[in-house]
Amino acid sequence: MDGAERSPKSAMFQRPFGAWPQRLVVAATAAYAAVLVFATHYPKPEELVGGRLPSDKLLHFMAYGVLGLLAALILRSRGRLVGRFTPLLGAGLAFWCVIDEATQPFFGRHADPLDWVYDVIGLAVGIGAVVAGTMLIDRLQARRAG
Repeated sequence: MDGAERSPKSAMFQRPFGAWPQRLVVAATAAYAAVLVFATHYPKPEELVGGRLPSDKLLHFMAYGVLGLLAALILRSRGRLVGRFTPLLGAGLAFWCVIDEATQPFFGRHADPLDWVYDVIGLAVGIGAVVAGTMLIDRLQARRAG
């Protein structure tokens, strides 16, 4: 990143959260990821929700959208949301989704490559929502200041 990207005028690179909220976002993301791993490897997922599940692809999209959003909030809380960090976050989480799908057969589940596609779409939407929200906040703050 060059010096222009880290100018004090850009709220996107400032640490908007204090230490306590930052730790809370990290803890929430870790807890959510643990629940997600459990849920995607549980042999009978319908038992977890107590009935008929909605569309499997919709579940993948929503579940990984939330994960993408939470993970992007971690970057946002540390002032590293744009630049090389956002694509690295997306790539790392997409790889994690591959591992998640590939290990499901060991637990009596079926690995479906299309599930991975919906996982990645959800990740992109979740990460994109945080990036878009951050950019909107930056613009609003710039208008107020200028």
